Amino acid sequence: MFEGIKRLFGGGNASTGNNPAQESPDSLTAPANLKPWEDPTRAPEVRLEAYKGLVLEELKKIDAAVLRLEGDVDKQIEIKDSPNTKRWWDEGMWLKGVSAEDFCKEMDRRMIRELLGKNFLGAEAWRSQGIDVGEVPRLPASITKELLESECPLHPGEKIKDTHLLVLVPKTVNGEPYSPLKLDELCSTRKGSGDKLIYDGFYWATSWKGEDWASTPQAQSEWVLIPKSDPDPSKVSADKHFRSKGISAQEKVHEDRYPEYREVKALEVMTMVVLYDLTNKERLLPDYLRCEEPNAFGGRVCVGYFNALGLKVRDGNVAYGVYGIGRALARK
Repeated sequence: MFEGIKRLFGGGNASTGNNPAQESPDSLTAPANLKPWEDPTRAPEVRLEAYKGLVLEELKKIDAAVLRLEGDVDKQIEIKDSPNTKRWWDEGMWLKGVSAEDFCKEMDRRMIRELLGKNFLGAEAWRSQGIDVGEVPRLPASITKELLESECPLHPGEKIKDTHLLVLVPKTVNGEPYSPLKLDELCSTRKGSGDKLIYDGFYWATSWKGEDWASTPQAQSEWVLIPKSDPDPSKVSADKHFRSKGISAQEKVHEDRYPEYREVKALEVMTMVVLYDLTNKERLLPDYLRCEEPNAFGGRVCVGYFNALGLKVRDGNVAYGVYGIGRALARK
């Protein structure tokens, strides 16, 4: 088995020699408790070769265990058919033809996904709903373990990995342009934890569908790190939260207190909330968030109030004015 994997890798462990991309993984010291193949500061080739070394070592251990059981065929078969053997063999087969760039892309995704847990909504979450989102972009370099483990500026005392979602907003779904109207169409054939996903029971809840922003397609597939809620007024001072404030007052809070965040499109909020509900059977946004798009009445499109009736998308004025309305943000 081990000899077979060595041949797949081009013969032997490529971590010997003078090429810096072929250093032994034991000679690489990664910062911040990162393993060498996880360290984004290293060259892609170095990361790939370090991981090849790990896979080879694991397969050598398995091979040695099989040889020690020579004569006990049943035990040998048990080891060869074990999940651990399959895992490392599959990794070796994957490494056979993967480029250094694609390897790094996958390693970054694995590390971030493990850290975020249910707050990671990537291509797998879309596929679980029978939706193909095409080519997936590499995670932004700004999305690091250090960032996700740091304190959340919107929710003091909590970490960003617990208060934010990393969601893939695709350019296409099943080969068709993705837009708010397309998401609404997809939701009409699916059910979440209640009867509806996007509510259209009142006249004002359907008016948004005729606006230009509703049919505007997503320009490119991108990852968005977006808070699951805005700052809680009961936990932060008045100059740090957005509720009970008009648009201009919210903009000042944003500019003064949260410069590392940007405004968010309605589609980004809708995607986050709907995909999270479908994936985790949990509804976010009991209140509204103002989004980037202007509405038909000189205000802003609001998304939220997600209950058993569904997610509300309001292009008109929300009935209770500014009260209870937050501001939709995402990390720049």
